[in-house]
Amino acid sequence: MRPHLWLVVCALLAGTGLAAQEPAFDVASIRPSQSTQPSDIRPTPWGRLTATNATARSLILRAYGLVDAQLIGAPAWLDAEHFEIDARVATAPPGGPEALIPMVRTLLVERFKLKAHSETRELPAYALTFARRDRQLGPQIRSTQADCTKASTLTQDEVRAAVRDGWPQCGMAFVVNFSTASPNGTNIKTRFRRSGITLPDLAIALQPPMDRPVVDQTGLDGRFDVEYSYAPQPPTPGVESAFGPDAPALTVALEEQLGLKLESRRLTVPVLVIDSIDRPTEN
Repeated sequence: MRPHLWLVVCALLAGTGLAAQEPAFDVASIRPSQSTQPSDIRPTPWGRLTATNATARSLILRAYGLVDAQLIGAPAWLDAEHFEIDARVATAPPGGPEALIPMVRTLLVERFKLKAHSETRELPAYALTFARRDRQLGPQIRSTQADCTKASTLTQDEVRAAVRDGWPQCGMAFVVNFSTASPNGTNIKTRFRRSGITLPDLAIALQPPMDRPVVDQTGLDGRFDVEYSYAPQPPTPGVESAFGPDAPALTVALEEQLGLKLESRRLTVPVLVIDSIDRPTEN
């Protein structure tokens, strides 16, 4: 079994004012992409963000923690044109890859001339609630044992140590994709780990795989260490799950492993309305 590990950033929409005071990358290269590789946007703890075959839409969604339905007024070229981006800072800021997300927002403002404002709208969404009537949580969520008092001041050595240990520091998340060759194709399993997460932040982390806004309605306070594993759905033709034919979908995994469930509802959620955006100038 070969694991592929990367750090995942969950950015909140809070403060979508596109403030000019937000930090910026020291250097950023942007050029049109001719790649046939899958789109990938990857911030690292070492002060570098790379984007392969990425659209402007995908950059905005990643920068503001949104799904497609929460981005309003996007021109057609945001989906049609793809870019290669390599952005760096000379000294990696403390706090892990999350510290790069404000810089992505600055990049969108400075190089794409993004002007936007936030609103709230009622959209199809999921409510994150308790799966059990007695509100008992599952076996793979517990009160955090991470030190969250210094989450924003992590050094590069501390982040590297967390990567080696397999558990992230407070506020960071690890997603590991395991793949195994089989006679019928490739087995896939995804494992999510995060230390010191609040349930509202967990709801936001669930938005990309569910492709819909997720709102915490548990009312449960505090920070938790969370781990859950699931098979991406719908299954890919010729691809089997590492769990076997009865692999749980994400919704099932949440109920069995965390004692939480997602209920489909119409909810009032934040959206980002694009007022204007330009194609980026090259380097």
